Amino acid sequence: MQIKVPEELARYCGGREVWQLEAATSAAAIAQLVDRFPDLKQRLLGSGGRLMAHLIVFHNGAVLAVPERSQRALAATDELEIMFLASGG
Repeated sequence: MQIKVPEELARYCGGREVWQLEAATSAAAIAQLVDRFPDLKQRLLGSGGRLMAHLIVFHNGAVLAVPERSQRALAATDELEIMFLASGG
């Protein structure tokens, strides 16, 4: 499966935005990325190891609701994309 991080976070994972991983769930994919690049942990995960609230996850182009963000089953051809929620003022 493929996982993509925002350009702003690429510097914490070898300068690349896109990674190919083998993971059965979205949580496993994120855990693999954080294990490989520990500097990402404080930027992606909050207390209890949950994805921070200011991040949104897309699975094959569709937004994952918070309850399913961590346990969505993945196939080898699936794509996850982590993005920052837009903010404004």
